[in-house]
This record gives sequence, C-alpha cells and structure tokens, in this order.
Amino acid sequence: MKTLLNTFCIFLLVLTAHSQSTLKISDLEILNNTSWEGKLTYKDYQSGEPRTIETTLQIKIEGDKIISNVQYTYEPNKNNKSSVKLKKNGTYYGNEKILSNTFENGIRTLVTTYKGRDAGKKATMYMTHQFSETTYKVTKEVQFKNSEERFIRNTYEFTKL
Repeated sequence: MKTLLNTFCIFLLVLTAHSQSTLKISDLEILNNTSWEGKLTYKDYQSGEPRTIETTLQIKIEGDKIISNVQYTYEPNKNNKSSVKLKKNGTYYGNEKILSNTFENGIRTLVTTYKGRDAGKKATMYMTHQFSETTYKVTKEVQFKNSEERFIRNTYEFTKL
C-alpha cells in the first residue's frame, strides 16, 4: 500500500511539473519582437464553409503586456492591434482563464477559455495557442450553451519570418 501511495505521489509530481494552469511572461519570451506570415481559416457565418485569407502578425512584449498586430493582406480594413496582460498571478491571459500551460518537444501549448456569444448565441470559447521557434498556431473552438459539442470557428497558422 505504501509503495502504491508513493508511486501515485511521484506520478502527481511529474504531471504537475509538465502541466500548469498559470503563465509567466518568460513563457512567452520566444514570441518577443517576432514577425510572422500565414493564414486565417475561419468558418463563414452565412455559408458554414471554411474561408482562408493571408495574414501577417507581429508580436512584442513590453513589461507585462503582450502586443499583437495582425494584418489581413486583402482586407486591410480588418487589421487589428491588441494588447493582453497576464492577470490574477498568471491564471488569466487577459480576460481568458488559463486551463493549461505545457511545454513539450520545443512546443508550448496554452489553452484558455472565456464565455461570450457566437452567432448570437451564448457560448464558451476555448483558445489553444501552440508555438515554437518557427511556428505559431491559434485555434478558437466554440461550444454553445447546453451543447456537449465543440467546433472550430477559426485557426491562425503562422511561420516565423
């Protein structure tokens, strides 16, 4: 019994070391002062069909702020500059609660969630950020209230310039 308990404690320690639900600015340092090119693929609200547009992105960190500047090659009126701060001792990425933060094989995966509306309906959104030295991917999944299913609303996929 004692061996089983020790094994379980070691397993918990290993699991905790590889997955956490907090984020530090240093976890994002690999993104500081970077430029990216790629695409946004999204599920069109009218047709339900996927659409893809070329996109560029610049990221920089100033103090405790992560500043992102997104440009849409053929829709410059949709360009967006935003900043996010880590909040509540790193348990929130802006207004999104951090569910997990893992680093494995050179890839950091950050999963966050927040409540909002999609297509006029109440929903929970799940954001998955995966990045390495050369790639950056953000996937937004939507789960409507009173539904068990999630679907991908959009995905940004970038390669570092």
